[in-house]
Amino acid sequence: MPIQRRQIPILPERPAVKSVATKAQRSYPVGYHLYSRAFAGNVLELTITTSDRWSREVRARLVTMINSKQADPIEVPFERTDDSTFTCRITPERPGFFSFRAQFSTDGGSTWFQDPAPDAWVLIDPQQIQDMRLYTLIPTVSGSIEDWANDLPRIQDMGFNTIHLLPLTTLDASLSPYAAHDLFDIDHSYLVTGVRSDGLSQLEDFVEKARSLEIRLCFDLVLNHVGATSSIAKRAPGWIVPDQNSRDGLKRAGYWSERGWQHWEDLVLINYEHPSVRIRAEIWAYMTEYALFWSKYANYTNGYIRFDNLHSSDRTFLHSLTRSLHEEYPRLGTLAEYFTDDDTLLDTVPMWGLNLILATPWTYRFVPQLREYLKQMHRVSEHVRYFMPITSHDSGSPAQEFGSSESIVPRYVAAAMLGTGATGITQGVEWGIAEKVEFIGHPPRLIRPPESKFAPFIKTVNKILADHPALRCGGNCHFVDNGHHAVIAAYRKDKGAGYLVVCNFDIMGQQYIEMDLAGVLESSGPLICVDLLSGTVSKFPGPRVSFLLPASGALVLACLPAEK
Repeated sequence: MPIQRRQIPILPERPAVKSVATKAQRSYPVGYHLYSRAFAGNVLELTITTSDRWSREVRARLVTMINSKQADPIEVPFERTDDSTFTCRITPERPGFFSFRAQFSTDGGSTWFQDPAPDAWVLIDPQQIQDMRLYTLIPTVSGSIEDWANDLPRIQDMGFNTIHLLPLTTLDASLSPYAAHDLFDIDHSYLVTGVRSDGLSQLEDFVEKARSLEIRLCFDLVLNHVGATSSIAKRAPGWIVPDQNSRDGLKRAGYWSERGWQHWEDLVLINYEHPSVRIRAEIWAYMTEYALFWSKYANYTNGYIRFDNLHSSDRTFLHSLTRSLHEEYPRLGTLAEYFTDDDTLLDTVPMWGLNLILATPWTYRFVPQLREYLKQMHRVSEHVRYFMPITSHDSGSPAQEFGSSESIVPRYVAAAMLGTGATGITQGVEWGIAEKVEFIGHPPRLIRPPESKFAPFIKTVNKILADHPALRCGGNCHFVDNGHHAVIAAYRKDKGAGYLVVCNFDIMGQQYIEMDLAGVLESSGPLICVDLLSGTVSKFPGPRVSFLLPASGALVLACLPAEK
Protein backbone atom coordinates (compact mmCIF):
# COMPACT_ATOMS: atom_id res chain seq x y z
CA MET A 1 0.00 0.00 0.00
CA PRO A 2 1.55 3.33 -1.03
CA ILE A 3 2.31 5.84 1.71
CA GLN A 4 -0.47 8.30 2.44
CA ARG A 5 0.70 11.85 2.26
CA ARG A 6 -0.31 14.17 5.13
CA GLN A 7 -2.59 16.99 4.19
CA ILE A 8 -0.86 20.34 3.70
CA PRO A 9 -2.31 22.98 6.07
CA ILE A 10 -3.81 26.17 4.74
CA LEU A 11 -1.71 29.27 5.31
CA PRO A 12 -4.14 31.93 6.59
CA GLU A 13 -3.91 35.47 5.32
CA ARG A 14 -2.80 37.66 8.22
CA PRO A 15 -1.67 41.07 6.97
CA ALA A 16 0.46 43.30 9.15
CA VAL A 17 -1.55 45.16 11.78
CA LYS A 18 -2.24 48.76 10.93
CA SER A 19 -1.78 51.63 13.32
CA VAL A 20 -4.51 54.22 13.64
CA ALA A 21 -2.53 56.47 15.95
CA THR A 22 1.16 57.20 16.26
CA LYS A 23 1.04 57.14 20.06
CA ALA A 24 -1.84 55.25 21.69
CA GLN A 25 -1.98 55.06 25.48
CA ARG A 26 -4.18 52.54 27.27
CA SER A 27 -5.56 52.93 30.79
CA TYR A 28 -4.97 49.22 31.35
CA PRO A 29 -1.83 47.06 31.28
CA VAL A 30 -1.38 44.44 28.56
CA GLY A 31 0.14 40.98 28.75
CA TYR A 32 -0.71 37.95 30.92
CA HIS A 33 1.63 38.80 33.80
CA LEU A 34 0.49 42.45 33.90
CA TYR A 35 -3.15 41.59 34.50
CA SER A 36 -5.38 44.07 36.33
CA ARG A 37 -8.09 43.54 38.98
CA ALA A 38 -11.76 44.49 39.09
CA PHE A 39 -14.89 43.52 41.01
CA ALA A 40 -17.98 41.73 39.75
CA GLY A 41 -20.86 44.20 39.67
CA ASN A 42 -18.63 47.29 39.46
CA VAL A 43 -18.16 49.26 36.25
CA LEU A 44 -14.81 48.56 34.57
CA GLU A 45 -13.78 51.64 32.59
CA LEU A 46 -11.15 51.30 29.84
CA THR A 47 -9.76 54.17 27.78
CA ILE A 48 -7.49 54.44 24.77
CA THR A 49 -6.01 57.88 24.11
CA THR A 50 -3.86 59.19 21.27
CA SER A 51 -1.65 62.24 21.12
CA ASP A 52 -3.18 62.86 17.69
CA ARG A 53 -6.84 63.25 16.90
CA TRP A 54 -8.88 60.23 15.85
CA SER A 55 -10.38 60.77 12.41
CA ARG A 56 -14.16 60.81 12.17
CA GLU A 57 -14.24 57.41 10.47
CA VAL A 58 -12.31 55.62 13.25
CA ARG A 59 -14.32 53.25 15.41
CA ALA A 60 -13.19 51.05 18.31
CA ARG A 61 -14.65 48.04 20.06
CA LEU A 62 -13.68 45.65 22.84
CA VAL A 63 -13.49 41.94 22.09
CA THR A 64 -13.62 39.96 25.33
CA MET A 65 -14.71 36.87 27.22
CA ILE A 66 -16.03 39.08 30.05
CA ASN A 67 -19.79 38.39 30.27
CA SER A 68 -19.62 35.91 27.41
CA LYS A 69 -22.16 33.13 27.96
CA GLN A 70 -20.74 30.96 25.19
CA ALA A 71 -17.27 29.84 24.12
CA ASP A 72 -16.97 32.82 21.78
CA PRO A 73 -16.02 36.38 22.81
CA ILE A 74 -18.48 39.26 22.78
CA GLU A 75 -18.01 42.72 21.26
CA VAL A 76 -18.59 45.90 23.26
CA PRO A 77 -18.31 49.29 21.51
CA PHE A 78 -16.02 52.07 22.71
CA GLU A 79 -17.56 55.52 22.82
CA ARG A 80 -15.72 58.57 21.54
CA THR A 81 -15.21 60.73 24.65
CA ASP A 82 -13.43 63.49 22.75
CA ASP A 83 -11.29 63.88 19.62
CA SER A 84 -8.44 61.85 21.10
CA THR A 85 -10.09 59.42 23.55
CA PHE A 86 -12.19 56.30 23.27
CA THR A 87 -13.87 54.94 26.42
CA CYS A 88 -15.49 51.56 27.02
CA ARG A 89 -17.53 50.79 30.13
CA ILE A 90 -18.44 47.21 30.95
CA THR A 91 -19.84 45.77 34.17
CA PRO A 92 -18.51 42.24 34.78
CA GLU A 93 -21.34 39.93 35.77
CA ARG A 94 -19.30 37.10 37.25
CA PRO A 95 -15.85 36.47 38.73
CA GLY A 96 -13.06 34.85 36.74
CA PHE A 97 -9.89 35.50 34.78
CA PHE A 98 -10.67 36.99 31.37
CA SER A 99 -8.80 38.38 28.38
CA PHE A 100 -9.78 41.36 26.25
CA ARG A 101 -8.41 43.24 23.27
CA ALA A 102 -9.34 46.37 21.34
CA GLN A 103 -10.18 46.38 17.65
CA PHE A 104 -10.25 49.38 15.33
CA SER A 105 -11.95 50.32 12.11
CA THR A 106 -10.87 53.18 9.85
CA ASP A 107 -13.86 52.98 7.52
CA GLY A 108 -16.77 53.50 9.91
CA GLY A 109 -17.03 49.86 10.93
CA SER A 110 -16.97 48.05 7.59
CA THR A 111 -13.66 46.32 8.28
CA TRP A 112 -11.83 45.74 11.55
CA PHE A 113 -8.27 45.03 12.64
CA GLN A 114 -6.74 44.24 16.02
CA ASP A 115 -4.88 46.52 18.37
CA PRO A 116 -1.20 45.60 17.87
CA ALA A 117 -0.69 45.39 21.65
CA PRO A 118 -0.89 41.94 23.31
CA ASP A 119 -4.12 40.75 24.87
CA ALA A 120 -4.94 42.33 28.22
CA TRP A 121 -6.14 40.25 31.16
CA VAL A 122 -8.26 41.05 34.19
CA LEU A 123 -9.00 39.03 37.31
CA ILE A 124 -12.59 39.74 38.32
CA ASP A 125 -13.04 39.26 42.07
CA PRO A 126 -16.33 38.37 43.79
CA GLN A 127 -18.07 41.47 45.09
CA GLN A 128 -17.66 40.51 48.77
CA ILE A 129 -13.87 40.87 48.49
CA GLN A 130 -14.29 44.66 48.51
CA ASP A 131 -15.11 44.95 52.20
CA MET A 132 -14.09 41.81 54.10
CA ARG A 133 -13.94 42.40 57.86
CA LEU A 134 -13.18 38.99 59.29
CA TYR A 135 -13.46 37.57 62.79
CA THR A 136 -11.64 34.27 63.40
CA LEU A 137 -13.66 32.03 65.73
CA ILE A 138 -11.73 29.36 67.66
CA PRO A 139 -14.22 26.44 67.87
CA THR A 140 -12.34 24.48 70.56
CA VAL A 141 -12.83 27.27 73.16
CA SER A 142 -16.25 28.51 72.05
CA GLY A 143 -18.64 25.89 73.36
CA SER A 144 -21.19 24.16 71.15
CA ILE A 145 -22.40 25.07 67.68
CA GLU A 146 -25.47 26.56 69.38
CA ASP A 147 -23.16 28.80 71.42
CA TRP A 148 -21.48 29.96 68.22
CA ALA A 149 -24.87 30.83 66.77
CA ASN A 150 -25.80 32.80 69.88
CA ASP A 151 -22.54 34.75 69.57
CA LEU A 152 -23.22 35.88 65.99
CA PRO A 153 -25.04 39.14 66.91
CA ARG A 154 -22.19 40.21 69.23
CA ILE A 155 -19.61 39.62 66.50
CA GLN A 156 -21.75 41.44 63.95
CA ASP A 157 -22.23 44.37 66.33
CA MET A 158 -18.46 44.94 66.29
CA GLY A 159 -18.73 45.53 62.54
CA PHE A 160 -17.55 42.15 61.25
CA ASN A 161 -19.30 40.75 58.20
CA THR A 162 -17.31 37.50 57.87
CA ILE A 163 -16.51 34.71 60.34
CA HIS A 164 -13.56 32.40 59.75
CA LEU A 165 -14.02 29.00 61.35
CA LEU A 166 -10.93 26.93 62.05
CA PRO A 167 -11.35 23.41 60.59
CA LEU A 168 -14.41 21.70 62.08
CA THR A 169 -13.54 18.15 61.03
CA THR A 170 -13.20 15.45 63.69
CA LEU A 171 -9.98 15.78 65.64
CA ASP A 172 -7.31 13.11 65.38
CA ALA A 173 -5.18 11.91 68.33
CA SER A 174 -3.28 15.20 68.71
CA LEU A 175 -6.58 17.12 69.02
CA SER A 176 -5.45 19.78 66.53
CA PRO A 177 -8.09 21.17 64.15
CA TYR A 178 -5.44 20.92 61.44
CA ALA A 179 -4.98 17.17 62.04
CA ALA A 180 -8.26 15.76 60.76
CA HIS A 181 -9.47 12.28 61.59
CA ASP A 182 -12.45 12.31 59.21
CA LEU A 183 -12.68 14.97 56.49
CA PHE A 184 -16.49 14.77 56.20
CA ASP A 185 -17.72 14.96 59.78
CA ILE A 186 -17.94 17.48 62.63
CA ASP A 187 -15.99 16.89 65.82
CA HIS A 188 -18.45 15.67 68.45
CA SER A 189 -17.09 18.08 71.07
CA TYR A 190 -18.86 20.90 69.20
CA LEU A 191 -22.30 19.31 69.25
CA VAL A 192 -25.29 20.17 71.38
CA THR A 193 -25.98 17.15 73.54
CA GLY A 194 -29.43 15.69 74.13
CA VAL A 195 -30.78 16.47 70.65
CA ARG A 196 -31.52 14.03 67.83
CA SER A 197 -29.85 15.96 64.99
CA ASP A 198 -26.39 14.90 63.90
CA GLY A 199 -23.31 17.09 63.63
CA LEU A 200 -23.76 18.21 60.04
CA SER A 201 -27.44 19.03 60.68
CA GLN A 202 -26.44 21.19 63.63
CA LEU A 203 -23.82 22.92 61.52
CA GLU A 204 -26.40 23.57 58.81
CA ASP A 205 -28.63 25.31 61.37
CA PHE A 206 -25.66 27.55 62.24
CA VAL A 207 -25.03 28.26 58.55
CA GLU A 208 -28.70 29.20 58.10
CA LYS A 209 -28.56 31.64 61.01
CA ALA A 210 -25.35 33.25 59.71
CA ARG A 211 -26.97 33.67 56.31
CA SER A 212 -30.11 35.20 57.83
CA LEU A 213 -27.88 37.81 59.52
CA GLU A 214 -25.98 38.38 56.24
CA ILE A 215 -22.79 37.13 57.85
CA ARG A 216 -20.46 35.37 55.43
CA LEU A 217 -18.66 32.23 56.54
CA CYS A 218 -15.09 31.29 55.68
CA PHE A 219 -14.32 27.56 55.90
CA ASP A 220 -10.74 26.36 56.31
CA LEU A 221 -9.48 23.74 53.83
CA VAL A 222 -6.49 21.61 54.84
CA LEU A 223 -5.30 19.89 51.67
CA ASN A 224 -1.73 18.83 52.35
CA HIS A 225 -2.05 16.47 55.29
CA VAL A 226 -4.32 14.52 57.63
CA GLY A 227 -3.88 13.11 61.12
CA ALA A 228 -1.34 10.32 61.55
CA THR A 229 -4.06 7.97 62.85
CA SER A 230 -6.85 9.32 60.64
CA SER A 231 -9.35 7.29 58.63
CA ILE A 232 -7.26 7.83 55.50
CA ALA A 233 -4.03 6.77 57.19
CA LYS A 234 -5.69 3.59 58.52
CA ARG A 235 -7.94 2.66 55.60
CA ALA A 236 -5.80 3.89 52.68
CA PRO A 237 -2.17 4.16 53.85
CA GLY A 238 -1.17 3.90 50.21
CA TRP A 239 -2.54 7.44 49.78
CA ILE A 240 0.15 8.76 52.12
CA VAL A 241 3.70 9.63 51.06
CA PRO A 242 5.86 6.67 52.20
CA ASP A 243 8.82 7.08 54.54
CA GLN A 244 10.86 4.00 55.38
CA ASN A 245 12.52 5.84 58.27
CA SER A 246 9.30 6.51 60.20
CA ARG A 247 7.90 3.94 62.62
CA ASP A 248 4.67 3.47 60.65
CA GLY A 249 6.13 3.98 57.17
CA LEU A 250 4.24 7.25 56.62
CA LYS A 251 5.94 10.57 55.94
CA ARG A 252 5.27 13.44 58.33
CA ALA A 253 4.46 16.97 57.27
CA GLY A 254 6.96 19.61 58.29
CA TYR A 255 8.07 23.20 58.16
CA TRP A 256 11.32 25.14 57.94
CA SER A 257 12.45 27.22 60.89
CA GLU A 258 15.67 28.86 62.06
CA ARG A 259 16.41 25.56 63.80
CA GLY A 260 16.23 23.75 60.46
CA TRP A 261 13.57 21.37 59.14
CA GLN A 262 11.00 20.46 61.78
CA HIS A 263 8.31 17.78 61.60
CA TRP A 264 4.77 17.61 62.92
CA GLU A 265 4.56 14.11 64.30
CA ASP A 266 0.75 14.22 64.23
CA LEU A 267 0.46 15.00 60.49
CA VAL A 268 1.11 12.74 57.49
CA LEU A 269 1.43 13.96 53.90
CA ILE A 270 -1.12 13.08 51.24
CA ASN A 271 0.62 11.68 48.14
CA TYR A 272 -0.75 13.75 45.25
CA GLU A 273 2.11 12.45 43.05
CA HIS A 274 1.35 8.77 43.62
CA PRO A 275 3.09 6.68 40.89
CA SER A 276 -0.10 4.76 40.09
CA VAL A 277 -2.32 6.72 37.71
CA ARG A 278 -5.43 4.98 39.08
CA ILE A 279 -4.64 5.62 42.75
CA ARG A 280 -3.54 9.19 42.02
CA ALA A 281 -6.92 9.80 40.35
CA GLU A 282 -8.67 8.38 43.45
CA ILE A 283 -6.77 10.74 45.74
CA TRP A 284 -7.46 13.76 43.57
CA ALA A 285 -11.17 12.92 43.28
CA TYR A 286 -11.57 12.36 47.04
CA MET A 287 -9.76 15.53 48.05
CA THR A 288 -11.64 17.56 45.43
CA GLU A 289 -14.92 16.31 46.92
CA TYR A 290 -13.66 17.30 50.38
CA ALA A 291 -13.02 20.86 49.15
CA LEU A 292 -16.36 21.06 47.35
CA PHE A 293 -18.20 19.64 50.39
CA TRP A 294 -17.17 22.49 52.71
CA SER A 295 -17.19 25.10 49.94
CA LYS A 296 -20.91 24.53 49.46
CA TYR A 297 -21.58 25.82 52.99
CA ALA A 298 -19.34 28.85 52.41
CA ASN A 299 -20.95 29.57 49.05
CA TYR A 300 -24.42 29.42 50.62
CA THR A 301 -23.49 32.45 52.74
CA ASN A 302 -21.77 34.29 49.85
CA GLY A 303 -18.56 33.59 51.73
CA TYR A 304 -15.05 32.22 51.33
CA ILE A 305 -12.78 29.25 51.66
CA ARG A 306 -9.32 29.55 53.16
CA PHE A 307 -6.45 27.50 51.76
CA ASP A 308 -4.23 26.48 54.65
CA ASN A 309 -0.48 26.36 53.93
CA LEU A 310 -1.00 26.78 50.19
CA HIS A 311 2.71 27.27 49.49
CA SER A 312 3.31 23.62 50.47
CA SER A 313 0.49 22.26 48.30
CA ASP A 314 0.89 20.23 45.13
CA ARG A 315 0.69 22.75 42.28
CA THR A 316 -0.66 20.35 39.66
CA PHE A 317 -3.47 19.23 41.95
CA LEU A 318 -4.22 22.86 42.90
CA HIS A 319 -4.60 23.75 39.25
CA SER A 320 -7.23 21.01 38.90
CA LEU A 321 -8.91 21.76 42.22
CA THR A 322 -9.28 25.51 41.76
CA ARG A 323 -10.73 24.96 38.30
CA SER A 324 -13.36 22.64 39.81
CA LEU A 325 -14.11 25.09 42.63
CA HIS A 326 -14.59 28.05 40.29
CA GLU A 327 -16.76 26.02 37.92
CA GLU A 328 -18.99 24.77 40.74
CA TYR A 329 -19.07 27.97 42.84
CA PRO A 330 -17.99 30.90 40.64
CA ARG A 331 -18.93 33.54 43.25
CA LEU A 332 -17.04 31.90 46.10
CA GLY A 333 -14.21 34.01 47.55
CA THR A 334 -10.76 32.50 48.12
CA LEU A 335 -8.29 33.44 50.85
CA ALA A 336 -4.85 31.81 50.77
CA GLU A 337 -2.15 31.37 53.38
CA TYR A 338 0.52 31.61 50.70
CA PHE A 339 4.10 32.62 51.42
CA THR A 340 6.09 32.89 48.20
CA ASP A 341 7.96 35.34 45.98
CA ASP A 342 6.35 38.06 43.85
CA ASP A 343 7.02 36.31 40.52
CA THR A 344 5.26 33.16 41.71
CA LEU A 345 2.34 35.25 42.98
CA LEU A 346 1.98 36.99 39.62
CA ASP A 347 1.94 33.60 37.91
CA THR A 348 -0.38 31.66 40.21
CA VAL A 349 -2.83 34.26 41.59
CA PRO A 350 -4.67 34.60 38.25
CA MET A 351 -4.15 30.93 37.33
CA TRP A 352 -5.85 29.73 40.53
CA GLY A 353 -8.18 32.70 40.96
CA LEU A 354 -6.85 33.65 44.39
CA ASN A 355 -8.78 36.70 45.59
CA LEU A 356 -6.89 37.47 48.81
CA ILE A 357 -3.45 36.55 50.13
CA LEU A 358 -2.77 36.50 53.87
CA ALA A 359 -0.51 39.36 54.99
CA THR A 360 1.61 39.01 58.14
CA PRO A 361 2.09 42.47 59.72
CA TRP A 362 2.80 40.90 63.13
CA THR A 363 6.19 39.72 61.79
CA TYR A 364 7.18 43.40 61.35
CA ARG A 365 7.34 44.59 64.94
CA PHE A 366 9.42 47.70 64.25
CA VAL A 367 8.18 50.77 62.42
CA PRO A 368 10.74 50.99 59.57
CA GLN A 369 10.11 47.39 58.51
CA LEU A 370 6.32 47.68 58.83
CA ARG A 371 6.33 50.88 56.77
CA GLU A 372 8.21 49.16 53.94
CA TYR A 373 5.83 46.20 54.14
CA LEU A 374 2.84 48.52 53.72
CA LYS A 375 4.52 50.27 50.80
CA GLN A 376 5.15 46.94 49.09
CA MET A 377 1.52 45.97 49.56
CA HIS A 378 0.40 49.07 47.69
CA ARG A 379 3.06 48.62 44.99
CA VAL A 380 1.63 45.23 44.04
CA SER A 381 -2.03 46.09 44.71
CA GLU A 382 -2.86 46.32 41.01
CA HIS A 383 -2.16 42.59 40.73
CA VAL A 384 -2.32 41.08 44.24
CA ARG A 385 -4.88 41.83 46.95
CA TYR A 386 -4.04 41.15 50.59
CA PHE A 387 -6.04 40.31 53.70
CA MET A 388 -4.24 42.00 56.62
CA PRO A 389 -5.45 41.12 60.13
CA ILE A 390 -3.81 42.53 63.24
CA THR A 391 -2.62 39.02 64.27
CA SER A 392 -3.67 35.45 63.41
CA HIS A 393 -4.68 32.36 65.35
CA ASP A 394 -1.14 31.03 64.73
CA SER A 395 0.63 34.11 66.09
CA GLY A 396 0.81 35.38 69.64
CA SER A 397 -1.70 37.84 71.03
CA PRO A 398 -1.03 41.55 70.39
CA ALA A 399 0.34 41.77 73.94
CA GLN A 400 2.77 38.92 73.21
CA GLU A 401 3.77 40.17 69.77
CA PHE A 402 4.04 43.89 70.50
CA GLY A 403 4.51 44.17 74.27
CA SER A 404 1.15 45.57 75.35
CA SER A 405 -2.54 44.90 74.82
CA GLU A 406 -2.90 48.66 74.14
CA SER A 407 -0.85 48.10 70.97
CA ILE A 408 -4.15 46.92 69.49
CA VAL A 409 -5.05 50.56 68.79
CA PRO A 410 -2.27 51.59 66.37
CA ARG A 411 -1.89 48.05 65.01
CA TYR A 412 -5.54 47.64 64.06
CA VAL A 413 -5.78 51.15 62.63
CA ALA A 414 -2.71 50.40 60.50
CA ALA A 415 -4.04 46.99 59.40
CA ALA A 416 -7.46 48.41 58.49
CA MET A 417 -6.66 51.93 57.25
CA LEU A 418 -3.21 51.60 55.69
CA GLY A 419 -3.80 48.34 53.83
CA THR A 420 -6.23 47.70 50.99
CA GLY A 421 -9.40 47.13 52.98
CA ALA A 422 -9.62 43.44 53.94
CA THR A 423 -8.79 43.10 57.63
CA GLY A 424 -9.83 41.43 60.87
CA ILE A 425 -9.02 40.06 64.30
CA THR A 426 -8.77 36.71 66.04
CA GLN A 427 -11.16 35.88 68.86
CA GLY A 428 -9.88 37.35 72.12
CA VAL A 429 -8.31 40.51 70.70
CA GLU A 430 -11.43 42.48 71.60
CA TRP A 431 -10.90 41.58 75.27
CA GLY A 432 -7.21 42.51 75.32
CA ILE A 433 -6.18 39.08 76.60
CA ALA A 434 -2.53 38.71 77.49
CA GLU A 435 -1.89 35.37 75.76
CA LYS A 436 -3.07 33.85 72.50
CA VAL A 437 -6.13 31.62 72.53
CA GLU A 438 -4.93 28.01 72.35
CA PHE A 439 -6.80 26.05 69.68
CA ILE A 440 -5.22 22.60 70.10
CA GLY A 441 -6.70 20.07 72.50
CA HIS A 442 -9.79 20.57 74.62
CA PRO A 443 -8.96 23.77 76.53
CA PRO A 444 -11.64 25.20 78.80
CA ARG A 445 -14.21 27.44 77.23
CA LEU A 446 -13.01 31.01 76.89
CA ILE A 447 -14.72 33.10 79.56
CA ARG A 448 -15.58 36.57 78.40
CA PRO A 449 -14.63 39.44 80.72
CA PRO A 450 -17.55 41.59 81.91
CA GLU A 451 -16.50 44.27 79.42
CA SER A 452 -14.98 43.86 76.00
CA LYS A 453 -12.22 46.39 76.52
CA PHE A 454 -11.50 47.14 72.87
CA ALA A 455 -14.82 46.18 71.26
CA PRO A 456 -16.10 49.80 70.99
CA PHE A 457 -12.82 50.87 69.37
CA ILE A 458 -12.88 47.93 66.94
CA LYS A 459 -16.50 48.72 66.07
CA THR A 460 -15.57 52.34 65.29
CA VAL A 461 -12.64 51.32 63.06
CA ASN A 462 -14.79 48.81 61.18
CA LYS A 463 -17.52 51.41 60.60
CA ILE A 464 -15.00 53.94 59.27
CA LEU A 465 -13.63 51.31 56.93
CA ALA A 466 -17.11 50.38 55.73
CA ASP A 467 -18.19 54.00 55.19
CA HIS A 468 -15.10 55.30 53.34
CA PRO A 469 -14.17 53.39 50.14
CA ALA A 470 -10.95 55.40 49.66
CA LEU A 471 -9.50 53.52 52.64
CA ARG A 472 -10.04 50.22 50.81
CA CYS A 473 -8.12 51.08 47.64
CA GLY A 474 -4.63 50.16 46.55
CA GLY A 475 -2.07 52.63 45.29
CA ASN A 476 -3.56 55.77 46.90
CA CYS A 477 -1.48 55.60 50.09
CA HIS A 478 1.20 58.33 50.29
CA PHE A 479 3.52 58.15 53.30
CA VAL A 480 4.18 61.57 54.80
CA ASP A 481 5.94 60.68 58.07
CA ASN A 482 9.49 61.42 56.82
CA GLY A 483 10.72 58.08 58.13
CA HIS A 484 9.75 58.75 61.75
CA HIS A 485 11.20 56.07 64.03
CA ALA A 486 7.99 55.41 65.99
CA VAL A 487 5.12 56.89 63.94
CA ILE A 488 3.70 55.83 60.58
CA ALA A 489 1.57 58.43 58.83
CA ALA A 490 0.05 58.25 55.35
CA TYR A 491 -2.39 60.30 53.32
CA ARG A 492 -5.12 58.37 51.48
CA LYS A 493 -6.20 60.41 48.47
CA ASP A 494 -9.87 60.73 47.58
CA LYS A 495 -11.79 62.94 45.16
CA GLY A 496 -11.97 66.43 46.60
CA ALA A 497 -10.67 65.37 50.01
CA GLY A 498 -8.55 62.74 51.70
CA TYR A 499 -7.68 60.93 54.89
CA LEU A 500 -4.59 61.29 57.05
CA VAL A 501 -3.89 58.16 59.11
CA VAL A 502 -1.35 58.56 61.93
CA CYS A 503 -0.27 55.71 64.24
CA ASN A 504 2.10 55.87 67.21
CA PHE A 505 3.58 52.40 67.74
CA ASP A 506 5.49 53.43 70.86
CA ILE A 507 3.79 51.52 73.69
CA MET A 508 5.72 53.42 76.37
CA GLY A 509 5.44 57.11 75.56
CA GLN A 510 3.92 59.89 73.49
CA GLN A 511 5.39 60.95 70.15
CA TYR A 512 5.35 64.27 68.32
CA ILE A 513 5.24 64.47 64.52
CA GLU A 514 5.20 67.32 61.99
CA MET A 515 4.11 66.74 58.40
CA ASP A 516 3.99 68.82 55.24
CA LEU A 517 0.98 67.78 53.14
CA ALA A 518 1.68 70.23 50.32
CA GLY A 519 2.61 67.41 47.96
CA VAL A 520 -0.67 65.52 48.44
CA LEU A 521 -3.29 68.22 49.03
CA GLU A 522 -5.10 69.88 46.14
CA SER A 523 -5.28 73.16 48.05
CA SER A 524 -2.59 75.09 49.92
CA GLY A 525 -5.09 77.07 52.01
CA PRO A 526 -6.44 76.51 55.53
CA LEU A 527 -7.20 72.93 56.46
CA ILE A 528 -9.73 71.28 58.77
CA CYS A 529 -9.02 67.78 60.06
CA VAL A 530 -11.79 65.78 61.76
CA ASP A 531 -10.67 62.69 63.69
CA LEU A 532 -13.15 59.95 62.74
CA LEU A 533 -12.14 57.95 65.82
CA SER A 534 -12.91 60.61 68.43
CA GLY A 535 -14.73 63.42 66.60
CA THR A 536 -12.03 65.94 67.56
CA VAL A 537 -11.58 68.81 65.09
CA SER A 538 -8.18 70.38 64.33
CA LYS A 539 -7.62 73.50 62.22
CA PHE A 540 -4.41 74.45 60.45
CA PRO A 541 -3.54 77.62 58.48
CA GLY A 542 -1.93 75.62 55.69
CA PRO A 543 -0.65 72.20 54.66
CA ARG A 544 1.85 71.91 57.53
CA VAL A 545 0.27 69.92 60.35
CA SER A 546 1.56 68.57 63.66
CA PHE A 547 0.25 66.22 66.33
CA LEU A 548 1.26 64.91 69.74
CA LEU A 549 0.07 61.32 70.01
CA PRO A 550 -0.18 59.41 73.30
CA ALA A 551 1.47 56.01 73.69
CA SER A 552 -0.25 53.51 71.37
CA GLY A 553 -2.35 56.35 69.97
CA ALA A 554 -3.87 56.72 66.51
CA LEU A 555 -5.72 59.29 64.41
CA VAL A 556 -7.90 58.81 61.33
CA LEU A 557 -8.40 62.33 60.02
CA ALA A 558 -10.81 63.39 57.30
CA CYS A 559 -9.06 66.41 55.75
CA LEU A 560 -11.10 69.15 54.10
CA PRO A 561 -10.21 72.65 52.85
CA ALA A 562 -11.51 75.24 55.31
CA GLU A 563 -14.08 77.69 54.02
CA LYS A 564 -12.66 81.17 53.68
